[in-house]
Amino acid sequence: MSVRSRIRKREWRRFSHVYGAGEIQAGRLKIEPVHQIPDRIETGDEFDFWVHNGTSLFLITLESQPAARIHYLRPQWRAHLSIRVQFDFHCLSEPELIKIVQWINRLGIPDRGRIRKSRSISVPPGSGA
Repeated sequence: MSVRSRIRKREWRRFSHVYGAGEIQAGRLKIEPVHQIPDRIETGDEFDFWVHNGTSLFLITLESQPAARIHYLRPQWRAHLSIRVQFDFHCLSEPELIKIVQWINRLGIPDRGRIRKSRSISVPPGSGA
């Protein structure tokens, strides 16, 4: 067993002890919201979600901004991956959140090493706008 797989298992054990009561689940994908989501979302609002996709645990921050960008950040190779996604949305329901997280998962999740990169993205059709 590699060091990285041991770290992933340890992260999942810690996560499942702290969170897990109010998670949203779709197949192997588990999403745990950190904040309460209001009915109306203004520009500049951001919401954090812990996501476990079956192998990795990462933190996704969704921010309502007019420009669509995605930022990946892992300051150290042992730290969890943080993903900041900026795009224009005004509501965030449970099915939309699952669709957005699946879309982020399809974009690709970097796995190894220190990461600090960002890029422009095209927003999936019908995603909260």
